[in-house]
Amino acid sequence: MEYRITGKGVEISEAIKNYLEKRLDKVDRVIYDDELVSFDVRIEKDGKNQYVVKFNMNLKGNIINVEERHPDIYTAIDFASDALEKQVKKLKERLKNHSHRKSIPTETPLEEHGEFSPSDKISSIKRVSLLNLDLDEAVMQMDELNHRFLVFRNVNTGEINLLYRDENGNIHLIEMAE
Repeated sequence: MEYRITGKGVEISEAIKNYLEKRLDKVDRVIYDDELVSFDVRIEKDGKNQYVVKFNMNLKGNIINVEERHPDIYTAIDFASDALEKQVKKLKERLKNHSHRKSIPTETPLEEHGEFSPSDKISSIKRVSLLNLDLDEAVMQMDELNHRFLVFRNVNTGEINLLYRDENGNIHLIEMAE
């Protein structure tokens, strides 16, 4: 399984790479090579002397994010890899039960528009692929990721839609007109 590993405040030694690879073998057994679009591993040390292990996996438009913290880096990797394996199996079971899936994620990179300097109020920037989903799949994806909102291209209308969950748990749909 191909993945990109980065570290922040942590030197990624060969021992850590080997341990991570060994732990991810269990996940690799349940994923077919053609399902994996991208997989990023980020290991960092936070201000509380804890290691943070983050996995971001894209399986043909289904995004799985895992984040685990622990004072011991190897235990953090154990927790994160176990959580990732559990989420991958849950996703595969859900997809097996919803075999009507028709969408394919777009693979077009975001355009660069010169230099970008975010305002001081932006704490982080994350780039994600725009998913092609029908409305039912989008709601399932939002629930699976436990997100408050999801932006996607509706395969039935071709328009960009925004789903969001309000403070009462109700889901609302905004359809963007082009």
